[in-house]
Amino acid sequence: MSKSVKSYRMLILFMLGVLFACTVAMAEASKPTLFAYVGAGLKDPVTELSAMYEQKTGVKVEMTFNNVGGLYSQLELSKKGDIFIPGGMPFLAKAKQAGYILEMAGPLAYHVPVIITPKGNPAKISSVVDLAKPGVKLVLPDTKATAIGASALKVFNKLGISKEIEKNTLALMETPMKVTAALLMGQGDAGIVEYSDAVKNSAKLEMIMIDPSQNSIDEIPCAVLSFSSQKDAAEAFMEFAKTEGPAVFAKYGFKTKL
Repeated sequence: MSKSVKSYRMLILFMLGVLFACTVAMAEASKPTLFAYVGAGLKDPVTELSAMYEQKTGVKVEMTFNNVGGLYSQLELSKKGDIFIPGGMPFLAKAKQAGYILEMAGPLAYHVPVIITPKGNPAKISSVVDLAKPGVKLVLPDTKATAIGASALKVFNKLGISKEIEKNTLALMETPMKVTAALLMGQGDAGIVEYSDAVKNSAKLEMIMIDPSQNSIDEIPCAVLSFSSQKDAAEAFMEFAKTEGPAVFAKYGFKTKL
């Protein structure tokens, strides 16, 4: 075989290789990137779920994390994005009423309020009503900006102890994780967080379950935003989250069955 023929074949192979690489690059570039608003307390499971989805489909999910009040303000102001995964239903209902929700699926898991105390439970807290005892120092999640704080307020109102709780509250924190951090630093006798937060810190904090008849348990949904510019891709992710989400959330200590 002459050198010219060999050179020609090598050139053809090289060009085919370049063409293949360009085709793959163009296919990857054509895949959408979704943007999701995610509750701060859901960061770990949703991050893993998104990584699983990208590995399966090649579609990347970029996320912003905040308390649900902050997320709502962000999406309301920007009116951009594709997915909304808050820690509970009230803000989703608000978004739906405003026309921001196209469709939703779930629950991916449940948001279950529990009481936490320092190890040894020095204030001898055994139930929600004990939080209203004079002198008990409380650190609570913000009742307006966080899903778990709103749920806790419903419990207090149901039991008629809201005024006493307000007197005992040292601080309202912007996320339940900051409630946990405060208790770990010895700031307060008790707080209320999501069940998964208490599970993660069970070696350092005590957890007291709230009577189901008194508790306000919420659902964790996944919704497609009406102003998404890539609705088909957003709906596909939502369906993936609906199917795969419960197992991932359970891995991180969330309750997926009641």
